[in-house]
Amino acid sequence: MEADSRFSELVQRDILDLRKFGILELTHKEDLAPNTAHINNLRDHGEPFVIVKRYVRADDSICWVRNHVSRISNGVGGMVYLATVEAVDAPLDGDRALLDLATRVLKWRDVRCGRFGAEIFSEPASDMLVDLFVSEQKGREVCVSSACLASHVPPTTALRHLSLLEEKGLIARVPDPFDRRRTVVELTGQGRATVTAMLQTFQRSEGR
Repeated sequence: MEADSRFSELVQRDILDLRKFGILELTHKEDLAPNTAHINNLRDHGEPFVIVKRYVRADDSICWVRNHVSRISNGVGGMVYLATVEAVDAPLDGDRALLDLATRVLKWRDVRCGRFGAEIFSEPASDMLVDLFVSEQKGREVCVSSACLASHVPPTTALRHLSLLEEKGLIARVPDPFDRRRTVVELTGQGRATVTAMLQTFQRSEGR
């Protein structure tokens, strides 16, 4: 791989030595399966992805990172992978519990909409926020169209609620760094804190 000095410092390996490695060779063994699945999907379908994972340093210590990975043409008929890497804190057990709860909430929403129809029970803003939380925790990017699908309402209604969430500072719409034609929807810090607080309230009520 070709890496810059920032990545070299993060994984504590010399830039020249990094040329001997592929990304997966530095990936922690417990993260290999999901990382490989994402890369295969990128290779076969061109779908960029985000993943939170661990790299193994030269001294066998680990560092947690969030990778944004895409692919571009190399100009001679082939493709190359591009990745941006940022250091993140290690997930806590409490984070995993909240992810499980958020996943259950989404499944319940799907069952309810399937039984009664989204037009009867409609909470598009909440549905989109929880879906963004789950996607972020699982390392998936969410484009605008995917966020709209998660809302269970018509696209025009979903876009209106996306704009409202953006005005409230709960989400941000940002250009994909590798494909400027594509817009990604992300939770802001305020949005993440809001969803986390809501899920923690649910969690406490389940424990009663």
